[in-house]
Amino acid sequence: MNRAMTVTQLSDYLKCVFDDEELLHDVTLSGEVYEVSYSDRHTFVVLADGDCSVRCVHFSSRDRLEKGMKVALRGSVRFYGKRNSVSFAYDEFYLCGEGAKNARLVELKNKLAARGYFENRPQLPEYILSVAAVTSPDGAAIRDLIRVVGDRAPFVKIRVYPVKVQGDGAAAQMAAAVRALDGAKIDAIVLCRGGGSDEDLDAFNDETLATAVAESRLPVISAVGHEVDYTLCDCCAGTRAGTPSIAGGIIAERAVALVDDIVLAAQRCRAALSAKYERRRTEVRYLATEVAHAAATGAERYRRSIESLSRRAAFAAERKLAAGKEPLMYTARRLGSAAQAMTAKKRLRLDKLSALVGALDPHKLIDGGYAAVYSGGRPVRSVKALAAGDEIKLVFADGTATAKVSKTER
Repeated sequence: MNRAMTVTQLSDYLKCVFDDEELLHDVTLSGEVYEVSYSDRHTFVVLADGDCSVRCVHFSSRDRLEKGMKVALRGSVRFYGKRNSVSFAYDEFYLCGEGAKNARLVELKNKLAARGYFENRPQLPEYILSVAAVTSPDGAAIRDLIRVVGDRAPFVKIRVYPVKVQGDGAAAQMAAAVRALDGAKIDAIVLCRGGGSDEDLDAFNDETLATAVAESRLPVISAVGHEVDYTLCDCCAGTRAGTPSIAGGIIAERAVALVDDIVLAAQRCRAALSAKYERRRTEVRYLATEVAHAAATGAERYRRSIESLSRRAAFAAERKLAAGKEPLMYTARRLGSAAQAMTAKKRLRLDKLSALVGALDPHKLIDGGYAAVYSGGRPVRSVKALAAGDEIKLVFADGTATAKVSKTER
C-alpha cells in the first residue's frame, strides 16, 4: 500500500525506530581512529574498520585521541532528523592499541627510510624559471599555485601534467608522471593537491609514488593537503610546502631572486665602469696640468732669454753708435728679426703643447663624435676582436647604446 509522508514525518518515524531499538543502545563499538576534530568542548571521531566508517561524537568532552589508534567506544546509535544522519554518540572510550592502517603506514615509512629515501634529496636550484605541476587540471590546487606565482613572477613557465589525485589508479598515474618528467628541461616538479580527508590523501602515502618521488633526479616540491597534513611524499621530496599556495611562494621567491641579482650585477658593473672612468679622467687632468705647467715654465724661460738678448743688443748698439749710424741700424734690424723668429718658434711650440693637452682630454674625443666600444664587458681595441653578429656596447658622452656588428673589414 502506498503511503504519503512528509520529510518531517519520515524523520520522526526513523528517530523513533532508532530510539526504540534496544540493539542500538549500550553498544561497544571498536575500530581505528581515522579522523579526530574538536568543536567547542565536543570531540568528533571517524571510526573506521576496513572500508567502512562511522561518525562518532562525545558531547562535553575533549578526548585525547590520535589518528591510527585502535579504540573501543561505548554508547548508542543516534538518528538526527534535522540532517537525516546517523552517528554514534559515546560516553566513554578504551584504548586497544595501534590501528592496522597506521601500523602499515609506519612500517612502510621505516622501509623507505632504510633505503635512504628521506635523505640527500635533490634541492631546489638558486633560480627557478620553469616548473611542471603534477596535479588535477580542474582542482583548486593548480589555480592557487598559478595565482601566487603569477602575481609575483608572471614570467615563470608552469606546465601542467594532468593526473588523478585521489581514488583508484591515482598513485600510479602520479608516479608515472614524475618518472616521465625526470628528464624534462625544467627546474623543478611540483606534486600538489588541495586539502581533504585522510582517505583523500591516501594516494600520497603509496609506496610506488613515494619511490618515484625519492628517485627523481629533478627537485620535487611536495605540496599536498593542509599545513598539518604529512604524507610519505613529503618525506621523500627535497622540499615540502604545506599547501599549493606556499609552493607558489617558494617558486616565486627563487624566480624574483634572479631578477634581483641581475639588477644588482648591472648596478655593480655601472659603478665599476664609473670608477674606472673617474680614475682615467683624474690621470688625464693631472697629466694636462703637468704639461701646462711645463709649457708655461719654458715660455717664461724663453721670454727672459729674449729680454736678455734685447738688453745686450741695446748695449752693443750704444757702444757702436759712435762707429756709425748705418752699421748700428743694420745690426739692430738683424737682432729684431732674430728675436721675432725665436719668439714665433717658441710660440709655435707652445701652441703644439697646448694642442697636445687638449687632445689628451677624453671628453673632447667623445664630444667630437667618437665613442668607446665594449664587447662582453671588455674594451675593443682592434677589429680583429669582432665578428659579424657580435653585440657591442657604445659609450658616448651623454649615454650608452647597444649595436650588433653586421660586417667587419680590415
